Amino acid sequence: MVRAQLSGEVLGERTPVAALAMQVVVAGLLCALVREECGALGYALVAFSIPLALTAVPLLGELGPLLQADRAAEWIGALPVRPRELRAARVATLLCIVGMLALASLVPAAALAPSEFGLGARAALVGLGLLLTWASSAALLALQSLLARLGEGASVLLQTGVFLGVLVGLLGGLGRLSSLAALDGSEPGLRLLPQAWFAAPLAGTWEGAPDTEALLLAGASVALAVLVLSIAPFPDAPVARSTRSALSTVLLPLRLLAERVWVRPEERGSFAFVHEALPAERDFVLRTYPLVAAPLLFLVLGADPTKLEGEGLYALLLFAPAAYLPFVLMHVPTTRTPEARWVVDTAPVGTIAEDGGAAKAVAVRLLAPLYLGVGGLVWVVAGQELCLRLWPLAAAVGLVVLRILYAKGIGRPLSTRTQDLASAWSDGLGGAVLGLSVALTVLAVAAWRLLPGAWIGWALLGAVMAAEVAGARRR
Repeated sequence: MVRAQLSGEVLGERTPVAALAMQVVVAGLLCALVREECGALGYALVAFSIPLALTAVPLLGELGPLLQADRAAEWIGALPVRPRELRAARVATLLCIVGMLALASLVPAAALAPSEFGLGARAALVGLGLLLTWASSAALLALQSLLARLGEGASVLLQTGVFLGVLVGLLGGLGRLSSLAALDGSEPGLRLLPQAWFAAPLAGTWEGAPDTEALLLAGASVALAVLVLSIAPFPDAPVARSTRSALSTVLLPLRLLAERVWVRPEERGSFAFVHEALPAERDFVLRTYPLVAAPLLFLVLGADPTKLEGEGLYALLLFAPAAYLPFVLMHVPTTRTPEARWVVDTAPVGTIAEDGGAAKAVAVRLLAPLYLGVGGLVWVVAGQELCLRLWPLAAAVGLVVLRILYAKGIGRPLSTRTQDLASAWSDGLGGAVLGLSVALTVLAVAAWRLLPGAWIGWALLGAVMAAEVAGARRR
């Protein structure tokens, strides 16, 4: 069973060679960067943090099914196999895949370890790192089982938090390498880091005795992980849930207005389908929402509205949603059930009408709340003058960019499994990212420095919306 599950996930043609090579490169670069800048304890903390970060994000993303209900559970349950054997096989598969990902980071870390690490310490670094990564996987499994009872929103918040935590921790840690060099293991804050617990057994290979309390915490975490994995609390199969949410209720007037004046009759089926189904697709939400939240967070953290350059960062923030559009549109075709598209494929709707309805649904369901949220943030933090002057121009640019990108072709909505999206990305939208980012950055800076008043942006936004409505009226 383990061989069959591994064949379906990572063996053969599905082996993530590029992902593993990327982890080797990332871990090698980070370890080579810090090995001379921090002491032995600081290096061990960095070395243990890398596999934690590089496995937690995939486990909540593309490898999420490993921690979720088995889609083939009913079919496999008809075979002459005991339930506990199925659970054991799933746990073994999880440990094998996570271990493979962790070794891609731990082996380069051990090879590049400072001179204080002997051969035994380097081997222990790999072994302890594996134990730590497996323990974190058990914790994620327990969290997924708990959050499955709370709905998809809780899972989205978890992945967004992990994704942002990894980015903030990476950038913050690189800026504090000198403080890592001063660590001696007695700092009270280290008790909160599981990496420090598992680095404690290595202390005897440098100087001094291992920290008994840290050793106990590491042992307790391993014992708890063994208990969780022995129970194997994989969530139950998801049940049908309503697609209505607080955001969809808030956007209902905008949706009704769009259907009234903007969406053509032949586009309404596609519009309603994408508007309702896309936010309910777990793979779409878990990949796009954290990706959009991360740059916004860094822009906000780095902007000081009392300074001129801080105001410029808020100008970039207003134009940022249009720059994220390629990444959002890349995942519009993603779905876990592409077989269900026969309902759309057999409907008397042409490709042009389907694309038009899908583009307008993306504008109403995703772009509108994003622009309203960003505009409200800039209004509160940077002042209404900047918001009123630049927000309408940014919204108009977003609508135009959406039309341009959709014209390049992104694939039928909700038609493709996530692992098959790479070709659509490279063929359709990949080439537009760099040029679009540069153009929007230049436009944001130019509008911030040169736009004399708010009336120009509002006039342009009105013209774009009038053109859209007029185009919808034509048959």
